[in-house]
Amino acid sequence: MKKLLTVITILFLCTFMNAQVPQGINYQAVARTADGVIIPTQNIGVRFSILDGSVTGTVLYSETHTVITNSYGLFTLAIGKGTPVISTFPSINWASGTDKFLKVEIAPAGGSNYQLQGTTQLLSVPYALYSEKTRLLAGNNTINITNGNTITGNYQAANNTILLTGNTIAGNYQAANNTVLLTGNTIAGNYQAANNTILLTGNTIAGNYQAGTGINLTGNTISHNLVAGTGINITGNTITNTGTNQWVADPAGIHNQSGNVGIRTNSVSGIAVTILQENSGGAGGKSALDILSEDPWQTVTRFRNITVGQEYQFNLAGSANIDHTPGSFGVFHGTTNGWLWHCNPANDFLGIGAYTYKPPLPKSRLHVFNGDVNIDQIGSGIIMKSPNGQCWRVTIDNAGNLVRTAITCPN
Repeated sequence: MKKLLTVITILFLCTFMNAQVPQGINYQAVARTADGVIIPTQNIGVRFSILDGSVTGTVLYSETHTVITNSYGLFTLAIGKGTPVISTFPSINWASGTDKFLKVEIAPAGGSNYQLQGTTQLLSVPYALYSEKTRLLAGNNTINITNGNTITGNYQAANNTILLTGNTIAGNYQAANNTVLLTGNTIAGNYQAANNTILLTGNTIAGNYQAGTGINLTGNTISHNLVAGTGINITGNTITNTGTNQWVADPAGIHNQSGNVGIRTNSVSGIAVTILQENSGGAGGKSALDILSEDPWQTVTRFRNITVGQEYQFNLAGSANIDHTPGSFGVFHGTTNGWLWHCNPANDFLGIGAYTYKPPLPKSRLHVFNGDVNIDQIGSGIIMKSPNGQCWRVTIDNAGNLVRTAITCPN
């Protein structure tokens, strides 16, 4: 007696869009003989084909299954989860505009001896599969979407710059690699940020926000969860660092635990901070380090070594400094409160050895306080120029007499 497959029902499960659409259609049937007798606990083969346009149309997709009926002859399969024979299930274009037909064949005794059971038009396309095919995919290169567009599905941005202004995206938004600029948009679904800087200004993201690498958020509303990136922990409104060898907050600011820091260059072993200064191209160029202070008392850069207990400072007096002339600059010995040298800001006269906390201003181009000028190199002395332009070196002989020697003026 010939065994036939009698179709009882075909069940389409509608699914809602999430991160990924389930690729499958549930199918349920009862296997019976030609006389209508149920075929219980029987191994059968099933082949599904999706046809385009008509019952004899082009096969868009085909797959096979092997299944055992239960004690009532019932079996359940998922179209799209079988062994592909032609093409792949996700490649079916449900939104092409042509009718789709389902062709069913069985091998009653298993194996590959398939017999046609019927071809049925699919009168409604599974919602989630259709929605997936209508998802807006931007092409690579710059995409400009401006002036209040409405995207009712999901939007997957292109690689390279994306400019979005005043748009409504009803589905999920997956950002592209490279800079993405979003201004005043409403994203009703989830937002997955791209790698590289993302600039978001005045946007509303109703779903979850997953941050990428190098993210800047300014003036946005995120009503659901912010997913932390590598090395970041978010608890309530508190963002903390969970990694090692990174910048860490402390009561006075932040510090780096990695040992060495490179600014605009790689860090160098044994050097705490390395700063690279590019070629400035001539006079008036950039500085490698600019120390700017608004302290009206002084601007100080300290050099300290705790192993010898010594401290030296470069010190620039501020406008409200009552101990030193505002604008005076010098090297201060912080351990003994004395000045090695200091400069008069009115005329740039240099004073040496005014070894007190409040030194007097130098009264000549070079003013030596509180000590001798020691010249111990034989033949060396003081070079002076006479009114006629002749240069003389003044030295001393063994008897203590001053010796004047005419010399060529130094260049």
